[in-house]
Amino acid sequence: MTLSPAWNIETEYTSIEAPAFAADLAKVEKIIADIGKRNGGKDVATVQELFVLREEASILLLNLSTYVNCILSVDASDQKAKAKNSQLAEFGSQLIQACTPLEILVKTADEKYLKSLLDHPQLSAYSFAWERERTKSAYLLSEGEETLLAAVGVSGHTAWETLYGNLCGTIKCELKYPDKTETVGLAQALGSLFQKDELQRKTAWHAVQEAWTEHQETSAAILNALAGWRLEVNKKRSHTKTVHFLDTPLHENRIQRKTLDALMGACHSNIQNTRKAPTVMAKVLKKTQLDPWDLLAPSPLGEAGKKIEFNEAVKLVREAYGNVDPQMADFVDMMVKNNWIEGRILPNKTTGAYCTYFPKSKQPRVYMTYMGSEHDVSTLAHELGHAFHSWVMRDLPEVQTNYPMTLAETASVFGETALRDTLLQKATSKEEKLDFSWNELEAASAFLINIPARFEFEKNFYEKRKERTLAPAELGTLMDEAWTKWYGPVLSKNDRLFWAHKLHFSMSGDNGFYNFPYAFGYLFSLSIYARRKELGANFMKTYINVLRDTGRMTAEDLIQKHFAEDITRPQFWQKSLDVIINKLNTIESLI
Repeated sequence: MTLSPAWNIETEYTSIEAPAFAADLAKVEKIIADIGKRNGGKDVATVQELFVLREEASILLLNLSTYVNCILSVDASDQKAKAKNSQLAEFGSQLIQACTPLEILVKTADEKYLKSLLDHPQLSAYSFAWERERTKSAYLLSEGEETLLAAVGVSGHTAWETLYGNLCGTIKCELKYPDKTETVGLAQALGSLFQKDELQRKTAWHAVQEAWTEHQETSAAILNALAGWRLEVNKKRSHTKTVHFLDTPLHENRIQRKTLDALMGACHSNIQNTRKAPTVMAKVLKKTQLDPWDLLAPSPLGEAGKKIEFNEAVKLVREAYGNVDPQMADFVDMMVKNNWIEGRILPNKTTGAYCTYFPKSKQPRVYMTYMGSEHDVSTLAHELGHAFHSWVMRDLPEVQTNYPMTLAETASVFGETALRDTLLQKATSKEEKLDFSWNELEAASAFLINIPARFEFEKNFYEKRKERTLAPAELGTLMDEAWTKWYGPVLSKNDRLFWAHKLHFSMSGDNGFYNFPYAFGYLFSLSIYARRKELGANFMKTYINVLRDTGRMTAEDLIQKHFAEDITRPQFWQKSLDVIINKLNTIESLI
């Protein structure tokens, strides 16, 4: 087994030029044409048939897009894949346009008509999704306007994310060491931030800063365009009721505003305690303040220069998952055996890590750049958690597998937590306990300080973007203020360019705010994990039932159903924060 494994996606299509790929694409094109020709009436049987066709086309299109995105993640410079991705985006737009009358019908029809539509074996599963969509009926535009929005999206706001992805895949970073200069891709440079050697981290951090400084005008244009698009759409939709820029993220994440306020309020009211995480990290690194290139550093207490081979990382994650339940360990074995994990170090790979899913075969894939750091092991546990989530839902109707990001982070953070627990159980000395607690410190710092700081920045950015575009320096100031509010005095300097090099801000989904769901998922996952002893033999059954319900109810209803808890109250979040604070106090006592 290699340090950096390659994934197998050829089980879906052997290439983008394969007959099977062309056949699926042709089928999508035919379905779009069929829907377009037959749309417009209200005959129940016809409308039901059109919705069934839409689902088929959606599954095929997502399968094709996932395959092409996998290729582009590994090599962002692949011109054939870029061209095919553009073609698929156009088909996606055409499908949305063709189905716009159907969507409007569902949102505006009376209850009796909706019930008649649901009286179909393939559509009965849509009950929750359609009821959610109907809550947005007051924001509908005319059919022509809705169709136009879908049409211009491909060359409009989604093109900005494509530009950002192209930048990430082509930017080169100059690692300027005292005795040499090395040129690497952005993904590899960012991967160096997870290495033990401080000179390597510091050099990489400055190289990333220098690279994005050169491209900051482009990055600022991307952020301004995406926010401007969303704000303008909201303005148009506010004909009956005002649409706030947080309304769509809240709707898409299936939480109420008071839940978000309770979550963020609880995080900020505990900030003095959660700042112990980066403070302790600094002490272990023998510093009075943490430097920004230390935020992702591995524990300095382990063996210097140690690389964790991929097969060793798999063993650690498998053991951690197995400590929860044997079926989770078996799942890790399956992912590795099937070569469903990508971890190679390649010059044109895009940054970040993710889990994706082929809806035709119901098979997940995990993407990352595995360089052998402790952080990479944690990332592997995180992404395999996402994959396990989709795996236990594979028998559900496709519409019920679409869970919100707030709940998407449940299984991934659970996987990280299981790994940290397993490592701590292995510790035999005080130093080992502190070494294995490092990931706990990093997690608390990331989810309870960095994520809220991202939310703070984006919220303030949108308020200002209502009036005008912001220059790179202004974006830097907003980020500086957000980091100061949340990190306080624990950092030597803030990362003013974080808005540019953090991928999440440049994603083109309709909602934006790819941040607060992580804090939600972190604390909710800890709440579930803490119930293992309480639920005993029933834990795994409850856990899987929670995961399976994530695509068919709101977050408030899900947690009320399975745990009889009210997440709109700060007390729910405080319980999980208390668990973290107790852990931080214990870790602090070790030094």
